[in-house]
Amino acid sequence: MNRETESPETATNAPKGVFSWLKITDPSQWAADVAQLQQESVQRLGFIRSFLRLPFGPGRLALYQGYLDRLMRSPDGLLSPLERELLALVTSVENRCEVCILSHSAALKKYGMDADTVDTMTLAWRRAALSPRHLALANFASRLTLAPADVDESLLDGLRSAGLGEAEVFEAVQVVAIYNSNNRINNAVGMIPNAQSRPGYRQPG
Repeated sequence: MNRETESPETATNAPKGVFSWLKITDPSQWAADVAQLQQESVQRLGFIRSFLRLPFGPGRLALYQGYLDRLMRSPDGLLSPLERELLALVTSVENRCEVCILSHSAALKKYGMDADTVDTMTLAWRRAALSPRHLALANFASRLTLAPADVDESLLDGLRSAGLGEAEVFEAVQVVAIYNSNNRINNAVGMIPNAQSRPGYRQPG
């Protein structure tokens, strides 16, 4: 059975045991919209992300994940895929969200960022060798994440000074906002990263 035809119930490198602090078990049958998201995860990553096993309630996960996917992976995004992933990584680093740090650091490498730079960003992003535009995006993600109550228009001015237009600024706002939400869900339930997302993972056998 190849990756394209596997079902979420059989494809799966997803852990069978505990994947968060929630005391829940998988349902006997996934709702159709959740099963579709799980299958897409298998096709894209090779495994079902544990986030797609959380009990969001009818219809909610598809709406949430659909917005996130559209924002991050749509070809008509105003920011480059690398820039969107950079925003997501810095947000996740500031929130200490292990699941997202692993996934977005891998994505940045996929989109061409130097591996050493990515590794530095996961530990101390301010020391990473970033271009002025990328540094402005990183600073924006950090400030909005760590001190949202202190935000004023100067936060947007930092992006404008780096050459971003108003629509690009608002796309950056959306990326940082959705990953603060995502990070908080993961942190609140004690989400355990999929083993397959860790560097050096090898399938048994």
